[in-house]
Amino acid sequence: MVVPAVSGPLVSVLVPTHDGERFLGEALRSALAQTHTHLEVLVGDDASTDGTPALLETFRAADPRVRVLRHETNVGAFANPVRLLEEARGEYVKFLLHDDVLAPGCVATLLAGMRSSDSVSLAFSHRSTIGADGEPVGSPLGAPLLERTGVLDGTLLGNAVLEFCRNVVGELTTCLFRRSDVDPLRLWQVDGRQLAANGDVGLWLDLLSRGRAFYSADTLSSFRLHPTQRSRDPRLLARGARDWPLLIDWGRRHGFLGDPEQERRAHAEALRTAAAVSARMPSAAEAGPALEAVFLSTARLVELGSRVPVDDDRPLADRVHGPAVLDRFTQELDVWAQPHPFALAVPAPDAAEVDATVEALRQVRAAGAADRLLIATEQRHLDRLVPLAEAALARGEDVDVELVPTDDPGGLLPAPWLAVAPPGRAWHQGRAAAVWTLPRAPR
Repeated sequence: MVVPAVSGPLVSVLVPTHDGERFLGEALRSALAQTHTHLEVLVGDDASTDGTPALLETFRAADPRVRVLRHETNVGAFANPVRLLEEARGEYVKFLLHDDVLAPGCVATLLAGMRSSDSVSLAFSHRSTIGADGEPVGSPLGAPLLERTGVLDGTLLGNAVLEFCRNVVGELTTCLFRRSDVDPLRLWQVDGRQLAANGDVGLWLDLLSRGRAFYSADTLSSFRLHPTQRSRDPRLLARGARDWPLLIDWGRRHGFLGDPEQERRAHAEALRTAAAVSARMPSAAEAGPALEAVFLSTARLVELGSRVPVDDDRPLADRVHGPAVLDRFTQELDVWAQPHPFALAVPAPDAAEVDATVEALRQVRAAGAADRLLIATEQRHLDRLVPLAEAALARGEDVDVELVPTDDPGGLLPAPWLAVAPPGRAWHQGRAAAVWTLPRAPR
């Protein structure tokens, strides 16, 4: 094909996919049809087993702007977009979910909005909602945020997101931002904790804390609703409810919700949302993350109504899971939602971390949170880890811990099992039923 003439800054359109054959072609065609032609379309194929690889090869051969990052083993829905962002060459970045569609002028319009002022750190637009066959679908997600195009105050927009516990900005497909404003290693996290379902909200808030937002009232993208979406999984809904108290607390410490009454309303909405989600769970075992959200927001609401001094510069989840709260509340509540046959830890071969891990396993056993205790390590670390583990076990109360060499700790055990890990580790994401979190190391 003839490559379109290019001008203006390079924009990276990032398309994470896994078994996306059904919708991916339409998404890629919409990206390549952009009126702003100076772009790269970087697709992360996360070990697809359907016709996705062949489809991508067709697009790559037909247009040199298409690059494919193929993962031979599945890295997961969190890591795939991170790796795409790390590989992005563009000055500006736009995600495109593999089942969504861009209007031809999407990139050009949002790029112009971003470049209209150095103070603009995020550009987004109205989006429509479509069904599996591309037909319009009525949904509150498609309601316009505003009737007119313009630049919005970032703090006010972030406040609205947090007070209503609603992503009024939109999903990943909706926005465009500067590559230099985002650290891939912090993507989908707040305070070192993974956001299970609202990673996009965390990203938008981070960008809005830096500046203003450009909003186009034109419909520049379409968000597809279909039965196979992860967002319909009730377990993900429960974990997503837990995201909101963490986001609210992070937002308060980064310039949002300056009035305590705003924060109170935000946590009250998070509490209402979490309780409603908990009531809809098919079983008590799946309600644990929603109950954790209830606890976090309840604890903060109690703090806001109390005269007792609180170190509220510390993250909420660190603060309320401390010695001032009942012992059982020192861990996230989904630890107690169901019995765990196993507790599994994967410490780095570092003496301090191994010591902390062994002590945490003692606490797990004492609390009755798991029946068998395991430490897993990669084969290449085995010789270093064994003496560290033996020394740590010798220094305290005797406890039976099994040491298992494996290159895939997350896939070692049948569900449900309990992960034991420091904050910020991701090996257990999407696999462990719950996480027993080690205390943060002193600075």
